[in-house]
Amino acid sequence: MASMQNGIHDITLPVNGIEKAGQPDTSNDNKFHEDVHFLGDKEGKVVIRSPPKFKTLEEERDYRKQHLAAAFRVFAKERFDEGVAGHISLRDSVNPAHFWINPLSTHFALIKVSDLVLVDEEGHVLPGGAQSAINGPAFAIHSEIHKARPDLNAACHAHSVYGKAFSAFGRPIEMLYQDALRFYKDLSIYPRYGGTVLKQEEAQRIAKALGPTARSVILQNHGMITCGQTVDEAAFLFIALDRCCHSQLLINAAACRPGWEPIPIPDEEAEFTHKKSGNASKMWLAFQPYFDQVCDEDPTLLH
Repeated sequence: MASMQNGIHDITLPVNGIEKAGQPDTSNDNKFHEDVHFLGDKEGKVVIRSPPKFKTLEEERDYRKQHLAAAFRVFAKERFDEGVAGHISLRDSVNPAHFWINPLSTHFALIKVSDLVLVDEEGHVLPGGAQSAINGPAFAIHSEIHKARPDLNAACHAHSVYGKAFSAFGRPIEMLYQDALRFYKDLSIYPRYGGTVLKQEEAQRIAKALGPTARSVILQNHGMITCGQTVDEAAFLFIALDRCCHSQLLINAAACRPGWEPIPIPDEEAEFTHKKSGNASKMWLAFQPYFDQVCDEDPTLLH
Protein backbone atom coordinates (compact mmCIF):
# COMPACT_ATOMS: atom_id res chain seq x y z
CA MET A 1 0.00 0.00 0.00
CA ALA A 2 1.06 3.64 -0.29
CA SER A 3 2.50 5.12 2.89
CA MET A 4 3.38 8.69 3.75
CA GLN A 5 6.80 10.08 4.61
CA ASN A 6 7.36 13.83 4.64
CA GLY A 7 4.21 14.31 2.58
CA ILE A 8 5.36 11.88 -0.13
CA HIS A 9 3.63 8.62 -1.03
CA ASP A 10 5.88 5.59 -0.74
CA ILE A 11 4.49 3.14 -3.29
CA THR A 12 4.81 -0.51 -2.28
CA LEU A 13 2.64 -3.44 -3.32
CA PRO A 14 0.60 -5.52 -0.87
CA VAL A 15 0.59 -9.31 -1.03
CA ASN A 16 -2.17 -9.49 -3.64
CA GLY A 17 -0.23 -7.16 -5.93
CA ILE A 18 -2.80 -4.37 -6.06
CA GLU A 19 -1.40 -0.87 -5.76
CA LYS A 20 -3.69 1.74 -4.27
CA ALA A 21 -2.91 5.31 -3.34
CA GLY A 22 -3.05 5.92 0.41
CA GLN A 23 -4.08 9.05 2.22
CA PRO A 24 -3.30 12.02 -0.03
CA ASP A 25 -0.90 14.82 0.85
CA THR A 26 -3.63 17.32 1.66
CA SER A 27 -1.17 20.21 1.98
CA ASN A 28 -0.58 20.10 -1.78
CA ASP A 29 -3.95 18.85 -2.95
CA ASN A 30 -6.15 21.91 -2.47
CA LYS A 31 -6.43 22.45 -6.23
CA PHE A 32 -7.29 18.79 -6.82
CA HIS A 33 -9.96 18.85 -4.12
CA GLU A 34 -11.46 22.01 -5.57
CA ASP A 35 -11.56 20.41 -9.02
CA VAL A 36 -13.42 17.30 -7.87
CA HIS A 37 -15.68 19.22 -5.42
CA PHE A 38 -16.32 16.42 -2.93
CA LEU A 39 -17.90 16.61 0.53
CA GLY A 40 -16.24 15.31 3.71
CA ASP A 41 -16.37 15.81 7.47
CA LYS A 42 -16.16 19.07 9.45
CA GLU A 43 -12.58 18.47 10.56
CA GLY A 44 -11.32 17.88 7.05
CA LYS A 45 -10.12 14.35 7.80
CA VAL A 46 -12.41 12.68 5.26
CA VAL A 47 -10.89 13.36 1.85
CA ILE A 48 -11.19 11.83 -1.59
CA ARG A 49 -8.24 9.89 -2.98
CA SER A 50 -5.89 11.82 -5.22
CA PRO A 51 -2.86 11.06 -7.41
CA PRO A 52 0.11 9.99 -5.25
CA LYS A 53 3.37 11.88 -4.94
CA PHE A 54 6.62 10.12 -5.81
CA LYS A 55 10.12 10.17 -4.35
CA THR A 56 11.80 9.07 -7.60
CA LEU A 57 11.07 9.06 -11.32
CA GLU A 58 11.46 5.28 -11.30
CA GLU A 59 8.72 5.02 -8.70
CA GLU A 60 6.49 7.23 -10.82
CA ARG A 61 7.25 5.05 -13.87
CA ASP A 62 6.07 1.93 -12.01
CA TYR A 63 2.84 3.64 -11.01
CA ARG A 64 2.20 4.92 -14.54
CA LYS A 65 2.81 1.49 -16.07
CA GLN A 66 0.35 -0.12 -13.67
CA HIS A 67 -2.35 2.29 -14.73
CA LEU A 68 -1.47 1.83 -18.41
CA ALA A 69 -1.85 -1.94 -18.10
CA ALA A 70 -5.16 -1.45 -16.29
CA ALA A 71 -6.38 0.88 -19.05
CA PHE A 72 -6.01 -1.92 -21.60
CA ARG A 73 -8.04 -4.25 -19.40
CA VAL A 74 -10.74 -1.59 -19.08
CA PHE A 75 -10.78 -1.09 -22.85
CA ALA A 76 -11.29 -4.83 -23.26
CA LYS A 77 -14.27 -4.74 -20.87
CA GLU A 78 -15.69 -1.81 -22.85
CA ARG A 79 -15.26 -3.88 -26.04
CA PHE A 80 -12.92 -1.38 -27.66
CA ASP A 81 -10.75 -4.24 -28.93
CA GLU A 82 -10.75 -5.28 -32.59
CA GLY A 83 -8.02 -7.56 -33.87
CA VAL A 84 -4.67 -5.76 -33.77
CA ALA A 85 -6.26 -2.29 -34.01
CA GLY A 86 -6.07 0.05 -31.05
CA HIS A 87 -3.26 1.34 -28.90
CA ILE A 88 -2.55 3.43 -25.82
CA SER A 89 0.76 5.18 -25.29
CA LEU A 90 2.24 6.67 -22.14
CA ARG A 91 5.23 9.00 -21.92
CA ASP A 92 8.09 7.60 -19.84
CA SER A 93 8.70 9.57 -16.66
CA VAL A 94 12.46 8.86 -16.66
CA ASN A 95 13.09 9.81 -20.31
CA PRO A 96 10.17 11.88 -21.68
CA ALA A 97 11.36 11.32 -25.26
CA HIS A 98 10.45 7.64 -24.89
CA PHE A 99 7.04 6.12 -24.36
CA TRP A 100 5.35 2.86 -23.40
CA ILE A 101 2.85 1.13 -25.69
CA ASN A 102 1.11 -2.23 -26.10
CA PRO A 103 2.72 -5.11 -28.02
CA LEU A 104 1.26 -5.91 -31.43
CA SER A 105 -1.17 -8.86 -31.50
CA THR A 106 -1.73 -9.18 -27.75
CA HIS A 107 -5.37 -8.89 -26.68
CA PHE A 108 -6.17 -5.96 -24.40
CA ALA A 109 -7.70 -8.37 -21.87
CA LEU A 110 -4.38 -10.19 -21.41
CA ILE A 111 -1.95 -7.28 -21.13
CA LYS A 112 0.11 -7.06 -17.94
CA VAL A 113 2.73 -4.54 -16.84
CA SER A 114 5.48 -6.89 -17.99
CA ASP A 115 3.99 -6.92 -21.52
CA LEU A 116 4.41 -3.16 -22.03
CA VAL A 117 6.97 -2.11 -24.64
CA LEU A 118 9.31 0.88 -24.30
CA VAL A 119 10.19 2.64 -27.56
CA ASP A 120 12.43 5.56 -28.44
CA GLU A 121 11.76 8.52 -30.70
CA GLU A 122 12.80 6.47 -33.74
CA GLY A 123 10.44 3.61 -32.96
CA HIS A 124 13.11 1.19 -31.76
CA VAL A 125 12.11 -1.28 -29.05
CA LEU A 126 14.32 -0.60 -26.02
CA PRO A 127 15.65 -2.74 -23.18
CA GLY A 128 13.76 -2.37 -19.93
CA GLY A 129 10.39 -3.32 -21.38
CA ALA A 130 8.97 -6.33 -23.17
CA GLN A 131 10.97 -7.31 -26.25
CA SER A 132 7.95 -7.44 -28.53
CA ALA A 133 7.02 -5.95 -31.88
CA ILE A 134 4.76 -2.90 -31.92
CA ASN A 135 2.22 -1.50 -34.38
CA GLY A 136 3.93 0.74 -36.97
CA PRO A 137 0.98 3.11 -37.57
CA ALA A 138 0.51 3.31 -33.79
CA PHE A 139 4.07 4.49 -33.32
CA ALA A 140 3.69 7.06 -36.09
CA ILE A 141 0.54 8.60 -34.60
CA HIS A 142 1.58 8.52 -30.96
CA SER A 143 5.14 9.72 -31.50
CA GLU A 144 3.92 12.81 -33.34
CA ILE A 145 1.33 13.59 -30.65
CA HIS A 146 3.93 13.23 -27.88
CA LYS A 147 6.34 15.50 -29.77
CA ALA A 148 3.71 18.13 -30.60
CA ARG A 149 2.09 18.22 -27.15
CA PRO A 150 4.57 18.00 -24.25
CA ASP A 151 1.66 18.83 -21.91
CA LEU A 152 0.05 15.47 -22.71
CA ASN A 153 1.56 12.24 -21.39
CA ALA A 154 -0.93 9.70 -22.70
CA ALA A 155 -2.93 9.07 -25.86
CA CYS A 156 -5.62 6.48 -26.61
CA HIS A 157 -6.87 5.25 -29.96
CA ALA A 158 -9.18 2.33 -30.63
CA HIS A 159 -11.75 1.36 -33.22
CA SER A 160 -14.83 1.57 -31.00
CA VAL A 161 -18.20 0.97 -32.65
CA TYR A 162 -19.84 4.32 -31.88
CA GLY A 163 -16.64 6.30 -32.43
CA LYS A 164 -16.29 4.76 -35.88
CA ALA A 165 -19.93 5.35 -36.77
CA PHE A 166 -19.96 8.98 -35.71
CA SER A 167 -16.58 9.72 -37.31
CA ALA A 168 -18.21 9.21 -40.72
CA PHE A 169 -19.80 12.66 -40.34
CA GLY A 170 -16.50 14.47 -39.81
CA ARG A 171 -18.19 16.68 -37.21
CA PRO A 172 -17.90 17.26 -33.45
CA ILE A 173 -20.55 16.16 -31.01
CA GLU A 174 -23.07 18.84 -30.05
CA MET A 175 -23.45 20.34 -26.59
CA LEU A 176 -26.90 18.91 -25.96
CA TYR A 177 -26.54 17.20 -22.55
CA GLN A 178 -24.32 17.50 -19.49
CA ASP A 179 -21.81 14.74 -20.24
CA ALA A 180 -21.04 16.26 -23.65
CA LEU A 181 -19.77 19.35 -21.86
CA ARG A 182 -16.59 17.50 -20.93
CA PHE A 183 -15.64 18.22 -24.54
CA TYR A 184 -16.81 21.84 -24.77
CA LYS A 185 -14.25 23.63 -26.96
CA ASP A 186 -11.97 20.69 -26.16
CA LEU A 187 -12.57 18.48 -29.21
CA SER A 188 -10.96 18.81 -32.64
CA ILE A 189 -11.76 17.29 -36.02
CA TYR A 190 -9.35 15.82 -38.56
CA PRO A 191 -11.50 16.52 -41.65
CA ARG A 192 -10.09 13.96 -44.07
CA TYR A 193 -9.26 10.30 -44.37
CA GLY A 194 -5.64 9.67 -45.22
CA GLY A 195 -5.75 5.88 -45.15
CA THR A 196 -3.77 3.64 -42.82
CA VAL A 197 -1.07 5.79 -41.25
CA LEU A 198 2.09 4.43 -42.83
CA LYS A 199 3.95 7.72 -43.25
CA GLN A 200 5.07 10.24 -40.67
CA GLU A 201 3.49 13.07 -42.68
CA GLU A 202 -0.02 11.72 -42.09
CA ALA A 203 0.72 11.31 -38.39
CA GLN A 204 1.95 14.90 -38.27
CA ARG A 205 -1.31 16.11 -39.83
CA ILE A 206 -3.29 14.22 -37.18
CA ALA A 207 -1.18 15.78 -34.39
CA LYS A 208 -1.67 19.20 -35.97
CA ALA A 209 -5.43 18.65 -36.10
CA LEU A 210 -5.41 18.01 -32.35
CA GLY A 211 -4.19 21.59 -32.00
CA PRO A 212 -2.40 23.31 -29.12
CA THR A 213 -5.04 22.85 -26.41
CA ALA A 214 -7.61 20.14 -27.24
CA ARG A 215 -7.37 16.76 -25.56
CA SER A 216 -9.46 14.83 -28.09
CA VAL A 217 -9.80 14.59 -31.86
CA ILE A 218 -12.29 12.80 -34.10
CA LEU A 219 -10.60 11.33 -37.17
CA GLN A 220 -13.02 11.44 -40.10
CA ASN A 221 -13.95 7.95 -41.39
CA HIS A 222 -11.61 6.41 -38.84
CA GLY A 223 -12.38 6.86 -35.15
CA MET A 224 -11.04 9.02 -32.37
CA ILE A 225 -8.06 9.80 -30.17
CA THR A 226 -8.18 11.09 -26.61
CA CYS A 227 -5.25 12.38 -24.59
CA GLY A 228 -4.44 13.48 -21.08
CA GLN A 229 -1.82 14.39 -18.53
CA THR A 230 -2.33 10.88 -17.12
CA VAL A 231 -3.36 7.66 -18.79
CA ASP A 232 -6.31 7.65 -16.40
CA GLU A 233 -7.53 10.95 -17.83
CA ALA A 234 -7.00 9.89 -21.45
CA ALA A 235 -8.70 6.51 -20.95
CA PHE A 236 -11.75 7.92 -19.22
CA LEU A 237 -12.12 10.59 -21.90
CA PHE A 238 -12.15 7.84 -24.53
CA ILE A 239 -14.91 6.00 -22.69
CA ALA A 240 -16.84 9.24 -22.29
CA LEU A 241 -16.40 10.33 -25.92
CA ASP A 242 -17.49 6.96 -27.29
CA ARG A 243 -20.67 7.18 -25.22
CA CYS A 244 -21.22 10.73 -26.40
CA CYS A 245 -20.93 9.53 -30.00
CA HIS A 246 -23.56 6.89 -29.20
CA SER A 247 -25.83 9.50 -27.64
CA GLN A 248 -25.37 11.85 -30.61
CA LEU A 249 -26.37 9.10 -33.03
CA LEU A 250 -29.52 8.45 -30.99
CA ILE A 251 -30.34 12.18 -30.88
CA ASN A 252 -29.81 12.48 -34.62
CA ALA A 253 -32.22 9.60 -35.21
CA ALA A 254 -34.87 11.04 -32.89
CA ALA A 255 -34.54 14.51 -34.43
CA CYS A 256 -36.09 13.19 -37.63
CA ARG A 257 -39.46 13.34 -35.85
CA PRO A 258 -41.24 16.72 -35.92
CA GLY A 259 -41.25 18.37 -32.52
CA TRP A 260 -38.08 16.55 -31.39
CA GLU A 261 -35.52 19.16 -32.34
CA PRO A 262 -32.58 19.10 -29.87
CA ILE A 263 -32.03 22.12 -27.59
CA PRO A 264 -28.35 23.13 -27.24
CA ILE A 265 -26.88 24.18 -23.88
CA PRO A 266 -25.96 27.92 -23.76
CA ASP A 267 -22.24 28.76 -23.91
CA GLU A 268 -22.05 30.28 -20.43
CA GLU A 269 -23.41 27.17 -18.73
CA ALA A 270 -21.40 24.93 -21.04
CA GLU A 271 -18.09 26.64 -20.23
CA PHE A 272 -18.74 26.58 -16.47
CA THR A 273 -19.70 22.89 -16.49
CA HIS A 274 -16.72 21.96 -18.69
CA LYS A 275 -14.35 23.45 -16.11
CA LYS A 276 -16.11 21.61 -13.27
CA SER A 277 -16.83 18.27 -14.94
CA GLY A 278 -14.12 17.90 -17.57
CA ASN A 279 -10.95 19.01 -15.79
CA ALA A 280 -7.94 16.71 -15.53
CA SER A 281 -8.45 15.99 -11.83
CA LYS A 282 -12.06 14.93 -12.31
CA MET A 283 -11.09 12.70 -15.23
CA TRP A 284 -8.33 11.03 -13.17
CA LEU A 285 -10.78 10.37 -10.35
CA ALA A 286 -13.44 9.07 -12.75
CA PHE A 287 -11.09 6.35 -13.99
CA GLN A 288 -10.17 4.99 -10.55
CA PRO A 289 -13.28 2.78 -10.11
CA TYR A 290 -12.40 1.10 -13.42
CA PHE A 291 -8.82 0.62 -12.19
CA ASP A 292 -10.07 -0.92 -8.95
CA GLN A 293 -12.38 -3.28 -10.82
CA VAL A 294 -9.83 -4.77 -13.21
CA CYS A 295 -7.19 -5.07 -10.46
CA ASP A 296 -9.66 -6.87 -8.22
CA GLU A 297 -10.57 -9.25 -11.03
CA ASP A 298 -6.95 -10.09 -11.87
CA PRO A 299 -4.15 -8.69 -9.67
CA THR A 300 -1.55 -10.32 -11.98
CA LEU A 301 -2.07 -7.50 -14.50
CA LEU A 302 0.26 -5.39 -12.33
CA HIS A 303 3.09 -7.92 -12.74
